[in-house]
Amino acid sequence: MGKLLENKIFISTRPVGQSAELENLLAEESASLVLMPTIEIRPLPLDEFAILQLKNLESFNWIVFTSPNGLKYFFAALFELQNHYGLPEHLKIAVVGKKTAAHLECYGTSAAFINLGNTAEDFVVDFFHRVNLGERVLFPIGNLARTVIEDKISKKAVCTRILFYETVLPETFDGDALQLILSDQYAMIVLTSPSSFTNLLQLIAKRTDPAKLRLVCIGQTTSSEVIRHGIEPIITAVTANSQGIFSAILNHYQKK
Repeated sequence: MGKLLENKIFISTRPVGQSAELENLLAEESASLVLMPTIEIRPLPLDEFAILQLKNLESFNWIVFTSPNGLKYFFAALFELQNHYGLPEHLKIAVVGKKTAAHLECYGTSAAFINLGNTAEDFVVDFFHRVNLGERVLFPIGNLARTVIEDKISKKAVCTRILFYETVLPETFDGDALQLILSDQYAMIVLTSPSSFTNLLQLIAKRTDPAKLRLVCIGQTTSSEVIRHGIEPIITAVTANSQGIFSAILNHYQKK
């Protein structure tokens, strides 16, 4: 008897280098993952204000990382500035999700607060009560980051947002992968952010009907963006990570 996902082709829109875990999970079920990144992550040059904040990290009480990307580009800029990854001893780190927390080990530090969920909404409920009145909180983020956490925390603390990276449409993409979509020769397309979806729409514009796309969304934030465009995702993963996506896909086919 063949495996449930045998010979099925899934398409990942994640940035280069971020699909390995899902690819391995699908391979175990004899399915394949075709990579067609619809977003590219690029570091942004820091302005004078941003550099000043990095030079004065001792003035902050918390630093909040909402994704591995923010963490990666923050520490890269910090190392360039001071030639090491060291942070002031009193500066506490808070992260959204265990995956982001795990990346901290590479920089010889750990988080004082880890939200076990994977969304800003989950995070801010608990983190709000951990921040003291008048404290300063630094947010290293990307150009498309939402303000859910800052909007809430700013009611009792001083929040500083610094752009360390930007999310853009790649200059080139895999034409063969796109052809799989246009010719309807795929099982589902995996979306892991609202921007991965909006950029996908640009790639297929006037070439196929977006309503026909079979989409898997990593979580409610991405799913809401898809629904806003009048499309109903086939799957919205409950747990917003690769394992959650894989489990949701498997569960979907088990029910069929």
